[in-house]
Amino acid sequence: MPLSVEAALAQVGDQGIAQLLDPTLLGLVRATSEGHLGAKDRVRLILDIRGRVDLLRNTESRNILFSALRAEQAANLCIALGIGEVNHPWGALSGTSFRRNSGMESALFDWFLVPNEDRIEAPPEPIPETDSTIIPAYGLFPHQRTALRRIEDFLNDSRQPRAFLHMPTGSGKTRTAMNLICRELLEGEPKSILWLAYNGELCEQAASEFERAWAHLGDRAVTMQRYWGPHEIDEVTEDGVIFVGLDKLWSRNRRDNTWLVALGQRLDLVVFDEAHQSVAETYKMMVEIMLLNERCKLLGLSATPGRTWNDPDLDRELADLYYRQKVALEVQGYDSPLDFLVAEEYLSTPVFHDMTPPGRSLTEQDRKRILEGGDFSEAAMDRLTDDDERNLLIVQKVQDLIREGHTRILVFATNVRHSALLATYMQHKGIAKAASITGDTPSDQRERLLSEFIAEDDQGPIVLCNFGVLTTGFDAPKTSAAIIARPTTSLVLYSQMVGRVIRGAKVGGTSSAEIWTVVDQERPGFRSLSEAFWNWEDVW
Repeated sequence: MPLSVEAALAQVGDQGIAQLLDPTLLGLVRATSEGHLGAKDRVRLILDIRGRVDLLRNTESRNILFSALRAEQAANLCIALGIGEVNHPWGALSGTSFRRNSGMESALFDWFLVPNEDRIEAPPEPIPETDSTIIPAYGLFPHQRTALRRIEDFLNDSRQPRAFLHMPTGSGKTRTAMNLICRELLEGEPKSILWLAYNGELCEQAASEFERAWAHLGDRAVTMQRYWGPHEIDEVTEDGVIFVGLDKLWSRNRRDNTWLVALGQRLDLVVFDEAHQSVAETYKMMVEIMLLNERCKLLGLSATPGRTWNDPDLDRELADLYYRQKVALEVQGYDSPLDFLVAEEYLSTPVFHDMTPPGRSLTEQDRKRILEGGDFSEAAMDRLTDDDERNLLIVQKVQDLIREGHTRILVFATNVRHSALLATYMQHKGIAKAASITGDTPSDQRERLLSEFIAEDDQGPIVLCNFGVLTTGFDAPKTSAAIIARPTTSLVLYSQMVGRVIRGAKVGGTSSAEIWTVVDQERPGFRSLSEAFWNWEDVW
């Protein structure tokens, strides 16, 4: 019949006990125990130190227990283990192999009445992989790292610490710039950095991105300040980043022209987002005031390193401001970074279509103005807004795109009234989630509409008509179609509108995008994304 480990230990003689317990330990326990150390005390001490499972798994201690069994007990154990009846059971037991976690071992534990809870083993510690890949929480793609290194070379030149980062929309300009800012802050403290953008959406987008970047890359607590719209500041941070709206900065400078000079003397780096605007008269003046501090670095960011399509002098002024030190995104093996970004699915494949309205709302005077380098007048825009046939063409195309399966569609309207008119008519035609966003849209309503549009849950098709607010600083990767009904001769503006709809699958976007342009007048200078990207190379 079975026998507990405790009972088997009680049968072990003094010589066996001495083998199971270190004699020094046994003597120490005897010396410190009260009274006589009896057999039960020795059994308990062995179990406390060795445990039932260890005693039976260790060959030496297991054989000591086997030797202590009486003849009848040893024979019974042989039968329980499937060894059978043998003349010398002790020899048979000591010669038996008990592989760990085997059926034989389980039978041994059963006979010695080892409780199930004692048999449960902790899972073995996993052995770490010899080679492993560590993914950074705020890393850069190889092409972004290459651009960052070249930008740093320019900015670390104490004689001309200025540079212009030229990267296509959707290729990670902001993320690349945030890595640069974090490196600047890590190089020493305190450091004060200014980020300039022309509207609140761009400022907030950049501020949120910096919060993410510094949370992963930072080495200390720094201050982040907002200075646009309703945000006010008294003292500029000595260690951190201040995100500033250009209109807010200009208003402050008009009230106190010494404040901007004092600000500039404290800055280590100025970053100008959408930097093709930095040579606008008031903006350029403010930048030059801040750069009276010769140690302050200047970085411009833009997908379009030019102001115009056909005015090289104005474009050269932009290049001169940045000392013609432009870093364009370049990828070995590709003539254009756009080809690489599309091939690797960072950008979606754009499919361009033209729509020609049947009406003729533009006058000969309008056409002459455009051919001479001017843009569309307000009167011309109003005539286009009131063109019924043109509007029907736009709405019908939206309906076609929805039938094709597009669920996020942008429409760039001619003006504020046109945006509202199109959205209202679409609702009338059964497109329930058609809405208009313009500069006049209340901020809470705008935020709600944008959140719904960006959300990836299935809400059915959503169409956002807009004027003047979604050309930059708006990121909705699932947008798969756009209708450009806003006529312009500005290659910069046209490129920005196209850029809103070409986020690729690798960055959460789509594999392809449809761009339908209402052609009221041939758009100059734009035949492909790649051609537009390199349009201004001659002035740099």
